[in-house]
Amino acid sequence: MKFVPNILKAFLINLCFIGIIFASETCPSISPKIAGDTPSEQVKAITNDVVCSFIKLQLDNNGTIASTLNLTKKKIIPYIDLEYSTEMALGSYWNQLNSRQKKIFERDMKNSLINEYVGILSDLAIWEDIKITVHEDFIQNENLARVKVSLSLVDENSNATVVLMLIRKNRWKIYDLVYQSISIIDIERIGYDSKIKRQGVEKLIQKMLKKS
Repeated sequence: MKFVPNILKAFLINLCFIGIIFASETCPSISPKIAGDTPSEQVKAITNDVVCSFIKLQLDNNGTIASTLNLTKKKIIPYIDLEYSTEMALGSYWNQLNSRQKKIFERDMKNSLINEYVGILSDLAIWEDIKITVHEDFIQNENLARVKVSLSLVDENSNATVVLMLIRKNRWKIYDLVYQSISIIDIERIGYDSKIKRQGVEKLIQKMLKKS
């Protein structure tokens, strides 16, 4: 089951309950724009849309790095609240930044997620065998929500469960993923904190701009 953590990270972008189970039979997917508005309904629509899109990519024999990158930008990134994810990852540093600096860090977060996981998505050849179960008993506190998602392979008994963290502004979007108490935002926060303490904000920003 080593594939599970990689898929889960990739869904957050990196961008994959005792409730509704779906696999490739439910494709084509229902767009989150017309799905129900509860956090669990939105998570079901988002994960279904992502899986169906990658299944189609493989059926078209077009699972190259370039096509996977394009699909990731189109089908995963829009479901992530990158601004809030970056704010959470930077912690107390966020309020010290001006609007331009915030956008630079936000872009760095997006590029980091894409660069780390797009290769995993491109190499994955088992999209049709993925079974996802979205738990209906989500937890919501005003505009924040937690939804459990279980993943397994068809005909396998073992599975993995993660918690997707969502925030609602104009719509529900994912901002973090927790797997076995490990949060992707926590990992990013440690990385940014270490770099800022070593280099300072301005020097780190300059390095980010050179990479872009």
